[in-house]
Amino acid sequence: MKTLTVITTTYNRAYCIHQVYESLKRQTCDDFVWLIVDDGSADNTEEVVKGFIAEGKVEITYIKQKNAGMHGARNTAYDNAATEINTIIDDDDYMTDDAVEKITAFWKANKRDGIAGFVCYNVDLKG
Repeated sequence: MKTLTVITTTYNRAYCIHQVYESLKRQTCDDFVWLIVDDGSADNTEEVVKGFIAEGKVEITYIKQKNAGMHGARNTAYDNAATEINTIIDDDDYMTDDAVEKITAFWKANKRDGIAGFVCYNVDLKG
């Protein structure tokens, strides 16, 4: 079983969701599953994601639902995440190449009862 679920909720973002995908393909650690909740997209998001799945380079769970808004999509994601921990990466963002490795290593070294979460820094293209 994987340790981390990377959650991405999306709505009509076929044009940019590839950024997340490309960053997940570059991860130095594959101890994650990418859970995509498509919140009723009317564009070709589903076809784009099916293309990612067909490549077989990242373990992906794809759920398409009727539009329920961001909170509804995230609730669906939480109901379907099956790992110890999760993180949310927006459909127009990406992860650094070692993000999964750092997150899972930190968790494995520090997990214990009473921890509900931890905070990580965000960076932009300029670092």
